[in-house]
Amino acid sequence: MSAREDKPEVCGFAEFEIDTESPFFYVSEGPVPVGHRDADWRGMATASAGRLKLLLPPVLHRARVVVEAYSAEPAGAVDEFDDVIEIDYLSATGTPAVLDWSQAMVHASTSLSAGPGEYRLRYHVKQLPDADGDSRGRSLLMASALLQIWPGSHRGLETVKLTSAFGVFWHPLETKASRTR
Repeated sequence: MSAREDKPEVCGFAEFEIDTESPFFYVSEGPVPVGHRDADWRGMATASAGRLKLLLPPVLHRARVVVEAYSAEPAGAVDEFDDVIEIDYLSATGTPAVLDWSQAMVHASTSLSAGPGEYRLRYHVKQLPDADGDSRGRSLLMASALLQIWPGSHRGLETVKLTSAFGVFWHPLETKASRTR
């Protein structure tokens, strides 16, 4: 079997920038259903049925976000990021959208390969070096985030890599168990 055949199929892809007036964004499948208010707090990510809240390093102005949906577990891009975790995601519709901190739609639905059901989500994040700055010469800080999602059974939080103060702050007990894939 060739290396090309070994890679899982990419079922959806989106790349965009979001304003980070507040340092988080959402992956959502609509309003939170009544009775599903119990969130599964996981540090850099908070998950509930059909909804994720993903934190970004504070004091940033913008974030570049890439969302990749796969048919099976993809290879990670761990070396390119400061902090990487994996969490469970229960998709209610199979078509999550990305919302900014104000809950305004940033990117319409991305179709997940298996429709509604259980998924794994690998969240990669890093703060980028100072960008060119604004028209007044002020430095504008950015983050880069990569979300990889694929069908998978419930495994709980897995810490893949924590190297920044941001990751260690949100996952202090995981730091010693951190591993690199």
